[in-house]
Amino acid sequence: MSVLDIPERKTEKKKEFLTKRRKKQLEWALILLIIFGYAAAVMAQQQTGINDLNYQAQSEFQPTIKDAIKFSDVPEIKDTVKRLQNIKYGIISVPLFPKYQVQPIAQAKLQNEPLNKLYHSLLKVGYGPIYNMPYAEFWIGNTRSRETNYGAHLKHLSGTPHLEGVGYGGYSDNEVNLFAKQFYKKHTLSGDFNYERNVIHYYGYDTSLNKLENDFTRQRYQLFEPKLRLVSHYTDSTHINHDLGLSYYNLQNLYRETENNIKFNGNGSMFINKEKLNVNFLADYYNHKQANDTLNDLILSLNPSFEAGGSKWHADIGLTGTLDNFKNKTRFYFYPKLNVFYNVYENMVIPYAGVSGGLQKNSFRSLSKENMFVDTTLNYTNTNNKYNAFIGLRGNLSSKTSYDAKVSYAQYDSLQFFVINYSGINQVYNRFNIVYDNTTLLTVSGQLKYQLKEKFNVIAKGNYYLYKTKNLTRAYQKPDYDLTVSGIYNLQSKIIIKTDLFFVGQQWALSPITDASTGVNTFGPKQIKGWADINLGAEYRYSKMLSFFVQLNNIANQRYYRWDRYPSQRFNFMFGVTFVPF
Repeated sequence: MSVLDIPERKTEKKKEFLTKRRKKQLEWALILLIIFGYAAAVMAQQQTGINDLNYQAQSEFQPTIKDAIKFSDVPEIKDTVKRLQNIKYGIISVPLFPKYQVQPIAQAKLQNEPLNKLYHSLLKVGYGPIYNMPYAEFWIGNTRSRETNYGAHLKHLSGTPHLEGVGYGGYSDNEVNLFAKQFYKKHTLSGDFNYERNVIHYYGYDTSLNKLENDFTRQRYQLFEPKLRLVSHYTDSTHINHDLGLSYYNLQNLYRETENNIKFNGNGSMFINKEKLNVNFLADYYNHKQANDTLNDLILSLNPSFEAGGSKWHADIGLTGTLDNFKNKTRFYFYPKLNVFYNVYENMVIPYAGVSGGLQKNSFRSLSKENMFVDTTLNYTNTNNKYNAFIGLRGNLSSKTSYDAKVSYAQYDSLQFFVINYSGINQVYNRFNIVYDNTTLLTVSGQLKYQLKEKFNVIAKGNYYLYKTKNLTRAYQKPDYDLTVSGIYNLQSKIIIKTDLFFVGQQWALSPITDASTGVNTFGPKQIKGWADINLGAEYRYSKMLSFFVQLNNIANQRYYRWDRYPSQRFNFMFGVTFVPF
């Protein structure tokens, strides 16, 4: 019997007890009724005077009273769980390192995400009818590979503009770039070879006063530049990661002026506890040959620095020591290096500050690249940037918008400025010379970027410059400010629209001033107005292998001067096609 059967048994016994009790009560009630009836008859006889009345009732019922029985039934719980007998306990021994075979897991594979097809080449050709500008650009290379990457890039752009009031301004730009990379387990070895051939004409003269042959104003720059680079990819922090680069170039022009340069740049980095140690070494040697002189310059630089950081801050502190052997004179320079920032709130507000400096090499290549209309015989002096201290604020305004604002103050010894060479042949003043002066420069710069996925992208950046020269009256050919706004709109990867807006402030040029009373020429600053240039381009992608484009330049049709006496081209346009040959 289980515990659950006990309440039912108690209920049945209780019902049986109540039934017997009711029978007893009925029997006692019948006896009392007979007694009370007999008593009433006696009393009635006494009242009527009938004393001899006898009444006899015959009945077979004989009342009896049974003995009371007390039930002493106590609830009892009977355990239905059977006890187990003769239970034996034991310990099963297993090996500490069980012998088992690992089941290999199948390699995970991406589903429904095929890689985009890559093509070996791309050809882009166009033509600008206003200034007779043919254009061609070609890319070729291998497709995806885990071992090698190689290819080539070729470009040509030329024009034959005849601008009003000045000489013939024909130009030609040609570039060839060959590159290759070999990927190893822990290193990447890469090599490049660059060839550039640029032809210009010194067209910045008044044709009403002089008429020069095109060969006389023609200039050509030709560059050969091979490069090698070895980069390590150690993941273990105890290894020293390195980035080693070796390069050489040869630059020459039509007047047999050549420049040879050999440069080695090495960088090593490793972790010491939680800090990162960086060591940069630079060896830069160039030899410049002019018609009547030869210049040699050797620059050695060593820059050790430490990097440390936390979850919200980062700091980079070091020192740069530089040796400069120029024109048989050796000079030593030391420059501070400090960069620190702190993330105040979730990459939205990040203040930063720092100070740096360095020796700037002014070579035939760097100066002619900045201004291609320089004279063939230049006065070379390196620029010493003693320090450049800056403070700024950057961050993200939203997931699509970022900003960067900075103020810097720098001091330079022998900063270069471009002025017209007024000792030119036949009083044709159309080439620039270099003058140097100690200068301080205050720069206020800012950048704002907005990007909506891959559909819309706008970036605006600008700089305001405040030069203070020691000896020169003005900072010649240095604009007061510059502002650039660039935007790209992608309409379902079928129509791509690009626009560029350039705004440049006023600048000053050194110009002769004739005294009306004496007729004596003196030199003084001449203001060059600021200018704006607006370009617009559009591309229609007919397919992945064929597209058409059009480019509109200087839509405002302005005649402005980036360099004194050299006006820009007015409105012009170019159209063309892009396709995949193979």
